[in-house]
Amino acid sequence: MENKGGVTIPRWAFGLAAAVVALLVVLVIVLIPRGGDNSNTSASGGSNGAAQSNSAAGNSNGAAQSKSTSTVEAGTCGAGASDDQAVLDAAPKNTKWVTTDSGWIGPVSKTAGPMVDSPIRSCFEHSAEGALYAASWIMLQVNDPATSQQTYERYVINGPKWEEPSGGLFRIAGYQIISADADRVTIRLAVTIPSVGDGSAWWSSDLTMVWQDGEWRLRVPDTASTNPLGIARVSDTSKFIRWSA
Repeated sequence: MENKGGVTIPRWAFGLAAAVVALLVVLVIVLIPRGGDNSNTSASGGSNGAAQSNSAAGNSNGAAQSKSTSTVEAGTCGAGASDDQAVLDAAPKNTKWVTTDSGWIGPVSKTAGPMVDSPIRSCFEHSAEGALYAASWIMLQVNDPATSQQTYERYVINGPKWEEPSGGLFRIAGYQIISADADRVTIRLAVTIPSVGDGSAWWSSDLTMVWQDGEWRLRVPDTASTNPLGIARVSDTSKFIRWSA
């Protein structure tokens, strides 16, 4: 499919590339059919530093249970499990940000995962925190041409046929946990796109992670909407927990 500016827009996309057409930003997004600019008005979002590990502002959840008291089952890959839901109120502690061979930057945790690095980063803890890391890596890897098809076919369920992404980079900026149960976590993941404007605007998508066959997977909602992941430009970045490299 092509827009009026001649830019090829794949049927599925998430924050991969962007083009300016008639002074309007049109996102190419790899996990939704082509949708409109669900802009809520422009807002700037900043990173919280260049350090390779960080914890973002937010109130910790004092009532969160210890990882040693988990009542949920661990996955098939040995990543463990936890009832701890502190990630709902504050960014994960001791996150290490790593850069892939393709230039994507993703989060790594000794406890939440990914525990497997190759051929794709996978194996995450059965917890709200594990779902956050899994969602981040699924979105990163599904948009990286080097890992897209394998990631999509293995970890995206209820979606249409895979289409090759264009490979434009985006950076994780923050998140909200919309809801969290033992086997289902909905995350609003915010990113910035360096190739759009000055790269400071935040864009978000709603990702439903489900625990299936011992691993976290991204489930595309049952909907006729052209924007099933709710892609939108963020108008108020203060509503997000900042989490970035």
